[in-house]
Amino acid sequence: MLTDIGPSLEQRRVRRLETAWRFHPGDLENGADPSLDEIGWDHLEIPHDWSIEGPFDQDNPGGEQQGYAPGGIGWYRRELPDEISGEATLRFDGVYRNFDVYIDGEHVGHRPYGYSTVHYDLTEVDVSGGETLAVRVDNDEYPHSRWYTGSGIYRDVYLIETDSLAVTPFGTDVQTTALNSHRADLQVVTTVENTASSSIEYTLETDIIDPNGDVVETVRTGASLAGDETSEVTQRFSIADPNRWTLTDPARYVARSVVYRANDPVDDYVTPFGIRTFEWTTDAGFFLNDESIDLKGVNLHHGAGCLGAAVTKPALERRLETLQELGCNAIRTAHNPPQTELLDLCDEMGFLVIDEVYDKWRHEGVDEWFDEWWRADLKAMIDRDRNHPSVVCWSVGNENYDQGEDEMIEDLAMLTEAASEMDPTRPVTYGNPGWGDGTEGVIENIARVAEHVDILSCNYQEHWYDDYREEGIDIPIVGSECRPFFRGSGDDPLAFVPRNPWYDVEDHDDVCGQFIWPGIDYLGEAREWPSKGWPTGLIDTTGAIKPSGRFHQAAWASEPMIFAAAIDHKRDRPAARPPWSWPPLSAHWNFPDREDSRGFVNVFTFTNAESVELYQNGERLGIQHTADFGARPMEWYVPYKPGTLRAVAKEDGEIVDEHTLKTAGEPARIELEADRESIKPDGRDLVYVRATVTDENGVRIPRATHEIHFDVSGSGDLVGVDNGNFDSGESWVGETRSAYRGTCIAVISACRESGTLEIQATTARLESDSETVTVSELDR
Repeated sequence: MLTDIGPSLEQRRVRRLETAWRFHPGDLENGADPSLDEIGWDHLEIPHDWSIEGPFDQDNPGGEQQGYAPGGIGWYRRELPDEISGEATLRFDGVYRNFDVYIDGEHVGHRPYGYSTVHYDLTEVDVSGGETLAVRVDNDEYPHSRWYTGSGIYRDVYLIETDSLAVTPFGTDVQTTALNSHRADLQVVTTVENTASSSIEYTLETDIIDPNGDVVETVRTGASLAGDETSEVTQRFSIADPNRWTLTDPARYVARSVVYRANDPVDDYVTPFGIRTFEWTTDAGFFLNDESIDLKGVNLHHGAGCLGAAVTKPALERRLETLQELGCNAIRTAHNPPQTELLDLCDEMGFLVIDEVYDKWRHEGVDEWFDEWWRADLKAMIDRDRNHPSVVCWSVGNENYDQGEDEMIEDLAMLTEAASEMDPTRPVTYGNPGWGDGTEGVIENIARVAEHVDILSCNYQEHWYDDYREEGIDIPIVGSECRPFFRGSGDDPLAFVPRNPWYDVEDHDDVCGQFIWPGIDYLGEAREWPSKGWPTGLIDTTGAIKPSGRFHQAAWASEPMIFAAAIDHKRDRPAARPPWSWPPLSAHWNFPDREDSRGFVNVFTFTNAESVELYQNGERLGIQHTADFGARPMEWYVPYKPGTLRAVAKEDGEIVDEHTLKTAGEPARIELEADRESIKPDGRDLVYVRATVTDENGVRIPRATHEIHFDVSGSGDLVGVDNGNFDSGESWVGETRSAYRGTCIAVISACRESGTLEIQATTARLESDSETVTVSELDR
């Protein structure tokens, strides 16, 4: 299997340092001292985010930007593995933030930015095994971000052991230089390092392995390298009948680079990649492999609800699966480099990515170190991510407060020129706000920016697209941030025009697509306490799709679908910024206040079919046609009766889908549903279990708020609970969570031994339920 291809352990050893960590909240004068007494320290695994553990409090200095989560300073320690051979390197995929690394008390390195993947060469500290690794993390100064970041070593840590002659970290650059239906020409540039003091002759052998795991071409190149030097080796390949990477068939190849000293292999480096072409055009949108594709995208922050910032691959996979159900095909990593697992999944599942390095450059606490570190952070992202076929654009920033001013333009030019030099194969962009002195001022600022970017990324500017073209801006346009319901108007990009921005993509061939803000609810950027997050995404933090998400499914997806939801003005609504909100839609049919008065209920139906017929308790209420509504959702006014409301979608007179809302009775039981039947015993795999308060017929109680207790036994641990309500005062790491709109979830992590996992949910005066999940080495 292609996914099984990895480096040979004899030549390159890569170990993830995830266990045996100790943690101390608060600062210590001697935290790096290997003889330090660690009595009372917490024992935990990496990744870890101490902020999500709380307590959340309105007096925490991060305030609404951090969702009122705690920050502070913390120390992590563990011993390096007992036996280390060859040249050792530590790789940190993400530490938030301002962290220092020590080996046996000796300082190894420092990095202020919390999102960069960083390598530390341990040659100078001469490790052999068993040394104390200590990491001090300082997240104690505010402001530093506009949303929840988490605190600590929230991404993976690796120990990499190689020969003194080896490929450098992220030292391969695979490019498709020509492609047609019969042949693909590739260029692979590999950077090799010789850390020994003497020069050496070596051979680089690179195999190209196809999606079936077969070697389709091999190139060998001899070279010499002086001591303590690096060099680049360029090799060219011609692949017959290539399998292109597409959204529906994301075929991946592997370049396997083996370094030989004499005839002995001394390093083995593996690079997955894809063969594809893409083009951003000014007049016809985006093309992948010469096929026109609208980007149906969302913006994503790095956190994941009750997991905080410590997110493993299964959680990311679940999020992408849900987005794919909606028809989403693109991700903007707003506003920082994502973890590598997200890009791996986008490669595997078929998503396009705009990869973004920064939010603001000289604001939000960045100005103190930006000049020293910006190039290293940008290079870290591009070197790490350049071989991902999903990545089709680099973004160097977003919404600087000094939009269009001279200093901002100078910084923009500096960043975009550097990005283009580091990777000339992808365009470079920047997320523009619609700021300026009226429409003329906005256009003037945008025109200045357009001189320094390849793609014009527009945040909330759909109503100005035609103005930009009239101004002579002739580069591709994409809606990098779009609200999920409203559209701007006149001088106001946040006006409340109820025309969904998606239709500005449909109506403009020259607009490449849109990215909704946000795809999934996130902590931080909250309103006043007790709000702790941004609640207007298409999906909530439990993974439940909202009615607004179903609208976009109707607009984006190709499979026939229908969804019905009713306006519920009595629904509990978390504090939100109104311009990003939707009407208060809920997928239930419980309106007892309308029953006696025979009042009307406003109903929306979302479909991609030709027509919808609506039935109440079996009685046909009428038919409406999608074409009659244009850019508006289909609306109905229904005289309320308890029972059922059934929406039927038809295409050419045939039923293609239907959706039914049912009136719920009295609460009777809890129903549990696990999203996986089995998980792997690796300490990282997850199962999400949803608890729903239902009546005796299994209908969700839409306003149920019962406190549900989760009991987990067997081969797993309860790592988080959530209900999607940012206004709740409950903890994300306890064993209980109140239902919100009738549901809540428990997230359970696998242990490291096979077995079974039992989850039981109980609450007062209702029938309980349980689920059993297998923990097995078999693929799930």
